[in-house]
Amino acid sequence: MGINIGNQDTADLPKKVKLPGPEISGRSHIEELIAKRRSVRRYTDNKLSESVISRLLWAAQGISSDDGLRTSPSAGALYPLEIHVVIGGGSELEPGIYRYIPEGHALVREIAGDVREKLSKAALFQPMIGSAPVSLVISAVYPRITSKYGSRGLRYAHMEAGHAAQNICLLGVELGIGTCTVGAFDDDEVKRVLKLPSNEEPLYILPLGYV
Repeated sequence: MGINIGNQDTADLPKKVKLPGPEISGRSHIEELIAKRRSVRRYTDNKLSESVISRLLWAAQGISSDDGLRTSPSAGALYPLEIHVVIGGGSELEPGIYRYIPEGHALVREIAGDVREKLSKAALFQPMIGSAPVSLVISAVYPRITSKYGSRGLRYAHMEAGHAAQNICLLGVELGIGTCTVGAFDDDEVKRVLKLPSNEEPLYILPLGYV
């Protein structure tokens, strides 16, 4: 998978950030989490730890089996989704835009600096995106799935984005992290802020912060 870095000088960008492993043990209480899930648009100033970000990313698209299957169902196990992590000043990680790499459970920083205001502007100036310490942007590389399923693959990619977003929402309840699923934005502007390749389309923005 190629990494899009545009014309930016990347001399100061780390190549890879290895993330802590997920916590998958413990007694399940999924019904309680479903009942408590609500959209949250105001957050405290508490920082999101690297461990918390790691767990949310794993819930969305992490590898959960020895044969490479992931935490969200995907038609044909083709996995057209990409997850980008927009870090402001509210994390242990350096500000910037990171791409999640499920293989190896790692982050690669592609763009340095705090771009939350630009992302908020691209999302019709929705304030929670500018104020949230971290936002996740779920995008799709459609050719990965339309190559097998044709135009029907577009629907499958959108379904998968919903699966991934719900996993994030439910684990967020468990961790005391609020979020809301944002679909109102200018696609081209979001692509410009994230410097996405032409074949990758943004689907969801999920701002994250402690309730």
